[in-house]
Amino acid sequence: MRQRAAQTSPRPGGPQKNGRDGGTKFNKQKKKGDFPAFAPVFFVLLIFAAIIVLILQSSGGLNGLRRRFPQPEVILTAKLDRFTPTPEVFKRTFWVEQKKINEPITRAFRDRGWTKVNNYEEAQLAWTYSNDPDFWVDLKPWQRTNHIPGFHHWNAKDAFVEGFKNYERRVPGKDHYFNPETYRLEIEDEREEFQKMLTRGGGLNRPWVLKAGNVNQGKGITMLAPNSKALKNVLDDHPPSDSDLVIQRYVCNELTWNRRKYDVRMFWIVASIDPLLVLYHDGYVRVGNAVYDESDFSNTRNHLTTHTRLAEEGKGTWDEFEQHVRQHNRAANLGISDPVAHVRNQFKEAIGETVAAFKDTSFTTKKMVEQNGIAFYGADFILDQDLDVFFLEPQMGCGLDEDYNFRIQMHDQMFRTMVDVLDEVLVKQEQGENLLPLKNPGFWQVVYADGWVYKYDGYERSKQKRDCELPRSATHKHEDT
Repeated sequence: MRQRAAQTSPRPGGPQKNGRDGGTKFNKQKKKGDFPAFAPVFFVLLIFAAIIVLILQSSGGLNGLRRRFPQPEVILTAKLDRFTPTPEVFKRTFWVEQKKINEPITRAFRDRGWTKVNNYEEAQLAWTYSNDPDFWVDLKPWQRTNHIPGFHHWNAKDAFVEGFKNYERRVPGKDHYFNPETYRLEIEDEREEFQKMLTRGGGLNRPWVLKAGNVNQGKGITMLAPNSKALKNVLDDHPPSDSDLVIQRYVCNELTWNRRKYDVRMFWIVASIDPLLVLYHDGYVRVGNAVYDESDFSNTRNHLTTHTRLAEEGKGTWDEFEQHVRQHNRAANLGISDPVAHVRNQFKEAIGETVAAFKDTSFTTKKMVEQNGIAFYGADFILDQDLDVFFLEPQMGCGLDEDYNFRIQMHDQMFRTMVDVLDEVLVKQEQGENLLPLKNPGFWQVVYADGWVYKYDGYERSKQKRDCELPRSATHKHEDT
């Protein structure tokens, strides 16, 4: 919007030119203590602005004015004929396991008017960080808790690979472009495929990542340099009988954050199992503490973004990430009309397809006492310089540390609107209503709705991705290591 040029204010009591006729008029000299005539209007506007800011902060922040996401037009009702109604005395009550990591959850429920109780047996919704199966058996049909049995089918790296390979057999033709090329070393057919990749597909000239199946936080990861002895002997050193390892192609030409490797932590919630409804939320950036160098794979920690123990990890806000992506789009002349939406849409499709891949094993009420379930999860991604997204892994347990002020603000916005979504779903299910559209999802965006899966329409990733830009000397310097 074009603004008018500022005008110089006249001296009180002095002459002022009238812009219309060029005449001169005089202001009456104000007495000390007099309020300007516009003061009442000014104070009303100030109060109004403060109210607007509070509303925006509670429902999605100031950026909410520019972010509004469509919801799928699907009928979403439960297969169960009737949910057991929550007794009136227990409605909108919650219990939270007393751990510091759960403080953002407690704040969110209290902010939305829920009542905290001391015993989980008396809570409509029980929230724990641990996932003790013995806890679930004591729940009543009308209760909800934030853990769903079956998460182990996707939370381990080898199980995640297995689930997607099974999904691709069930639904041929799916393009899961976000998953890096991966092989399980305990499966003979996949070992043979990997061997062919090494000997005939140029795999020896590329870096690879060896990962243990069921560990997190940077543990169990080894970088295998191009043409290194470790890469050449990896199959001999790890026979199928004693291996839950996966080997994954290293993502080259990564986009860096001030020359450092980084990943992006996103969030997703299961708002309902019957019917299955899953939503995505933007997250934040986690920055490694070593300068990124894709020509040197002698130190695995330099290629990790978290739990490196090299130095304190950095963090970045989502707004900073948006600016980072836009700047790179311009500098690299990629020509993407909306680079932030381009990246976000890949995140969303990856999570939606993950739910579709594991819906029959991980998102079911078969082993649950309660009639429905909810869950809060994370997901980690990296980007390359083409702004193509790669899925590192989903996360069952997400740290909710508040070591940065922006994380407090992010948690408050995200979890308050999460409570709004869960509250609305609970009411609609008891009344047998269609769950969609949601009235106040905030920045939560639907990625799966009982068979409907979010798809990034029109996006097709190039199959010819660039290899790491290794100097010729670097290609051979690891041959004896």
